[in-house]
Amino acid sequence: MESMTGVVFITFTTLILPGLALLLQIAPIMGISALERLTLAVGLSLSLIPVLYLWGAWLGIVIGAFHIRALLFICLLTVILLHHRVSVTVPSWKRDSVIWHLVIAGGTALTFWLRFEQIRDLALPTWVDSVHHALLIRVSIEQGAAPLSLRPYLPVDELTYHWGYHVTMATLAQTAGMDRPEKLPALMLWSGQTMSALMVPAYAALALRLWQRPIAGAAAGLVVGLASVMPAYYVSWGRYTLLTGMLMLPAALIALDTVRRNPGPASAALLAVLLAGLSLVHFVVFALTLAACAAFLLTTTHGSFWRRAAIWMGVALAGSLTIAAPWIVLLASRALPGTGSSAMHVAGNAGYNALPLELLRAGTNQILLALGGIGALLTLWQRRHTAAWLLIWCAIAIVLANPVVIGLPYLSFITNEMLTITMFAPLALLIAGGAAAIDARAPRGGWCRFAWRLGAVVLAAGVMLWGVNQWRTIVRPDTVLAGRADLEAITWAARATPPDARFVVGTRGWLYDVDRGTDGGWWLLPLAGRQVSTPPVIYNYGAPADVAAIKRDTSWLRDRSASASAEELAAFMRERGYTYVYASERPGAICADALRTAPMFEHVYEHEGIVIFHLRE
Repeated sequence: MESMTGVVFITFTTLILPGLALLLQIAPIMGISALERLTLAVGLSLSLIPVLYLWGAWLGIVIGAFHIRALLFICLLTVILLHHRVSVTVPSWKRDSVIWHLVIAGGTALTFWLRFEQIRDLALPTWVDSVHHALLIRVSIEQGAAPLSLRPYLPVDELTYHWGYHVTMATLAQTAGMDRPEKLPALMLWSGQTMSALMVPAYAALALRLWQRPIAGAAAGLVVGLASVMPAYYVSWGRYTLLTGMLMLPAALIALDTVRRNPGPASAALLAVLLAGLSLVHFVVFALTLAACAAFLLTTTHGSFWRRAAIWMGVALAGSLTIAAPWIVLLASRALPGTGSSAMHVAGNAGYNALPLELLRAGTNQILLALGGIGALLTLWQRRHTAAWLLIWCAIAIVLANPVVIGLPYLSFITNEMLTITMFAPLALLIAGGAAAIDARAPRGGWCRFAWRLGAVVLAAGVMLWGVNQWRTIVRPDTVLAGRADLEAITWAARATPPDARFVVGTRGWLYDVDRGTDGGWWLLPLAGRQVSTPPVIYNYGAPADVAAIKRDTSWLRDRSASASAEELAAFMRERGYTYVYASERPGAICADALRTAPMFEHVYEHEGIVIFHLRE
């Protein structure tokens, strides 16, 4: 518990200090609220750290623990020396404002507790993405740079997978003293749930800014934290990069609104840094933010105002492309035409982009869609510009995911599934708008006002209690591929097997022709540094010949390992240079019983159903 508390504290510190220091330097805007400043500080920190790693890699600078701690110390001094430059507005002491800010605080605290309750039984992060996230974090720590090359672990150079999250985790790991590989699972779980809980004040700040009523902030925060299945469910998929991007989105939209209200160099610089960071953290969220910029221009009719805002938005976009120039050039040089199983391919296809009806109906999504629609109607009826902007933004995003409606091919990086699992953001804002519209029409005083306020608070409390009960268990059991026993086996393998040991692990089909591991053996590469027959799926970004060689091994194991005899498995291992077998009782894993009595295998480890065999010479 003490270790977890330390990681959470360092996560807060690292996610606030750099961004706040930068905010005080480039955009000391007068009069924004404390919630908005917190949101901008977090978004800027999540942008600044990847940008520093990007230029460090380009300039050949190795970033170590000393540099990170020195940076945080300089940021702390900057905040202390410059805090007087900004006058932060605090919530008014009016009764409504106090009540709804208390709801936001209570919703944040409950969400924070709930997020950690949801991972109480997890020893390692879940599902497919978590494995390569851990590998990229390890590479970032060891190289002290952006993980553009994954050697010696995988034959991948000039990696075009977004890595902003991973270098941020490398920064946290070195700051918290958790940079050893066996500490990475706990670091990912704890910091990930902390960022998930921080979405409550972030989206509350954005809604409060857009709708100018405290009840809107409370409504948006409760939707994101306790009423919606997303983003809480991201933990079951290991979608840590998307989680980070969606945490940055409110800051980017606040910056966009700042350009709208106060176009100029400061607001443009603020938006530029956030756009650059988003391009490194998650390209889909970057694209969604650009769609929001386009929606704003489409819904602005005043000529001179439109021109001024458009000019400074253009300056911000040009600035972001300049800040992230090495990354943008690399993406452009590595893009592949047509479709494929790697995200380097530009074009998508109808099958991969099919509308995920199961996800669309998951949890409370249908209720939230209905409430979002009602909120849109109420705010449009009041002729609110924000409502039109949000709806046009959603329409542009839908076209991006379905460009065939205007005669263009599908894109590989933005799909209907991606829109479905991120729709909680616009829905929370539309529902918040509906709450603000109703509140604006409520009686202004007397018993009627008291009854309305009491009813709204009771409803908010009901949502909190319901959410805590509904989402307490959110991780799907079939996405948990490894547990504490696997972690112990991996620790043993790191200590007791030679560094050049190569493991055969259980394999199953996953996406297209890319296979995944089935148990804790899959984690041997990122945690123990041991090569495995089915590596993390990020290998698919390698050279075609290397990718094809790996797929030959994974396809044989996927199709034959369950039925192959001990002799056939031994022949396969000798031919391909494997020396160990990781067996377990999980579905799809290699079964230990067939190998126990085989003379060509030596039993070297067994604990809680996990067995490791060594192939005799």
